[in-house]
Amino acid sequence: MMKYILLTLMFAGNLLAPVKAQSDTIAKWRDKFATLSGVPMISPYGNWISIHKTDKTDGNSSFVVSTKAPTKTVHKILHSRLVFLNEEGVLGQTGPNVEFLNLITGKTYKYDNIEKAYILEKLNRYALLTKDRQLRIYNTLGKELLDFTEVEGVLITDSKRKLFHKKENAGRSEIIEISGDKENVIYTTQNPIRKIELNASVKQLVIIETTTHDDRLVVLDVENAGKKLLEMDIPKKSMVELSPIQEGKSFLISARVVFTEEKDPIVEIWHGNDPYVNEHYKMFVHKKFWILNPKNSKLQEIKVPQNNEVNSLNNDRYFLTYLPRKGHNFITSEPELNEAKIYDLKLNTSTDLGNLKLVKRLAKEWPLLLNHEIFCSADGKWFLGSNDGGKWILYNCNGKKEALIERTDLEQPVFSKNGDYIYFESSNDLWSFNIQQQKLTALGIGKGKMTKIRNYISERDGYAMASYLPTEDLLAEVYDKENNIISYTLFQHGKWKQVIPPTENRLTNNSLMYDPDMKSFYTLEENFNLPPTLYSYNTRGQKHLLFDGNIKDNGVKKIRQKIYSYSAVGKNLSGILYYPVNFDPTKKHPMIVRIYDMQRHLSNGYLSPFKVMPEGSQIRTLLEQGYFVYLPDTTVGEMGPGLSALECVNNALDVVLKNPNIDHTKIGLCGQSYGGYKTNFISTHSNRFAAYVSGAGISDIITNFYSYSYVWNKPLYFIYNTVYQMGTTPAADKERYLKNNPILNVEKVNAPILLWAGKKDKNVPYTQTMEFYIGLRRYKKDVIALFYQNGDHSFPSGTLEEKDLSNKVLDWWDYFLKDKKNVRWIDQQIKKDNPS
Repeated sequence: MMKYILLTLMFAGNLLAPVKAQSDTIAKWRDKFATLSGVPMISPYGNWISIHKTDKTDGNSSFVVSTKAPTKTVHKILHSRLVFLNEEGVLGQTGPNVEFLNLITGKTYKYDNIEKAYILEKLNRYALLTKDRQLRIYNTLGKELLDFTEVEGVLITDSKRKLFHKKENAGRSEIIEISGDKENVIYTTQNPIRKIELNASVKQLVIIETTTHDDRLVVLDVENAGKKLLEMDIPKKSMVELSPIQEGKSFLISARVVFTEEKDPIVEIWHGNDPYVNEHYKMFVHKKFWILNPKNSKLQEIKVPQNNEVNSLNNDRYFLTYLPRKGHNFITSEPELNEAKIYDLKLNTSTDLGNLKLVKRLAKEWPLLLNHEIFCSADGKWFLGSNDGGKWILYNCNGKKEALIERTDLEQPVFSKNGDYIYFESSNDLWSFNIQQQKLTALGIGKGKMTKIRNYISERDGYAMASYLPTEDLLAEVYDKENNIISYTLFQHGKWKQVIPPTENRLTNNSLMYDPDMKSFYTLEENFNLPPTLYSYNTRGQKHLLFDGNIKDNGVKKIRQKIYSYSAVGKNLSGILYYPVNFDPTKKHPMIVRIYDMQRHLSNGYLSPFKVMPEGSQIRTLLEQGYFVYLPDTTVGEMGPGLSALECVNNALDVVLKNPNIDHTKIGLCGQSYGGYKTNFISTHSNRFAAYVSGAGISDIITNFYSYSYVWNKPLYFIYNTVYQMGTTPAADKERYLKNNPILNVEKVNAPILLWAGKKDKNVPYTQTMEFYIGLRRYKKDVIALFYQNGDHSFPSGTLEEKDLSNKVLDWWDYFLKDKKNVRWIDQQIKKDNPS
């Protein structure tokens, strides 16, 4: 009888013994590497930058680097998350341990048993709350200035000069303000206080009290000695928001009561007309809205029909109102805005806007959508929306249409500070719309290139977002997608100036930093042959090394890369080929092909051994082990995602196999998630690969289309409009769904395939992998499946799952692409008819 093996993490030790030496060697090799990681942070005036260093040999730490030449001062601090105290100090906390580093003297002050650390920027002090509820305040020289005992409740701060906490005193609730050198009681009530918090502008303290019948909302002005701005009753158990309009000229106040239900222990009832479908925590049973003018404490209720929502347009007279999730059918990831209206508070009238749709936004891979339907100006005079998801309409704040902007490729809109212009990001230049002249103009800084604005402010309220520049300066990112080159251009004092010249380096974690005057710029850059490194740029765009972390990666310079061009599904595509570190031009080497979607943008990523990409087949390790690694673009044409991926991969192979050093008979294909689906599909339609590895991939797109996701908390219809780009339903186009469905051709797989999945994966259920395994098993194909008991959709670097998977995948490639022998867990499948 055929014997098949289902592999999990719980392997018997004797099965792992043959590969232990190799896996230990690789682990020790990886542990020697260090890299700069995380998101660098710049101090308020740009004098210092903090950056984390991941180092398994010497231990993880952070460095604070001076940006001012010629000092080049560097401080080390043993915490990963740092916050600057002006330009004089930096505060770091890991668990109960805190360090404060004085950047002027270089002295470090260490504390333990700390619950939380705070900065007080205006006072140039920091505060530490101990686990035994003592609050101590220090100056930048580490001198203790104040000590408050028995601090009760949650401690909140404006991070400027004040801290607040709640205290019970003789049957009364008090709000205590700690500022300067003293404690002040700024509010007292006989009612229990349910919640205190600072609003988004951190200038108002919001207090919610519990009374016999209702809750009570109290708002204090923390910048004016705790002056009471408002006191009123609100519905019981309300969630309260205080949203500033035009930087606090007025406030939109909302009180919403969340829907709660007792769950039946026997049955759940899911209704076919429910627009929430298991997202009832986003549903409100009672809502009330008001507008508050803080100057005269005038409060006016906004009266809209029951169950309607109200969002701010950054205007104290006109508001967006709508019935939440009206007509929501989950075709889009978020509900679209249907039957929207503009409510006029002064006249108590409404103006219909109709149905507004999400607009596509810039993406390197599949089509994505903007996060909001409506974008507002800073002064509240204008807003933008779209009826068709392509063209923008400019509206007056009262809901009157002012202009239809005919161009269809305009994306994220940003209003100028004075509200005279609207700038649009796009995949072809940066565009400017003159509101008075109603004229659209290309600015000519990125023709044919993707442009983004990097210095705008966004303030969200439901479906509306205020999107505007804080000054008349505009900093634009220009990305040449075809060549994977990025540059930055600044519009300042009426002129355009390139501040960072075009570079093939990647800005790690979008790490562009600058001082308040935008005179100096800083980046964390990397490339396939460059570990992450901090650089500075002066006003002339000249580049200088700032900090490299003393990273010693001698092997990185040996890595070679070549970009191949090809066409498929009517598009120009690219493939990245990495050469083996020990490349011998007189020999042929095996090659591993990794697929996902568009991958050209990955060509300038540092190939750190810590970077788990692709999952289970870490690129740097594969190069060290003598493999070519190829990352071709795959995209979706009219045929659908599977057939399109097949054409893309075949055409990508045709061009790369002109390289005489690639062994045509020793090529493996792998992918995870969306790449796992494509690997599954290609394995059922190709004879060009010697082996496959597929992780957490869809095997049946029809059952998946009709599935519910507990990660997204919604049906998965929307995935087939975005990621899979089918644009229709199985009912409307059965033939295309059937032709792109891997499971229907599972019997045609003709090379060994390794499947893996995490049993706790709620993104792509492991049952999709199980289905493919069962199908392959039914037709007696060579398949092994790894089901990780505690694995999720992806495995973080260094976890037991990641280590085990990486070792097994490397075994798999070595076995089938290098003819490695005697790997027992593979032999048990491959030698099933002739066991050793």
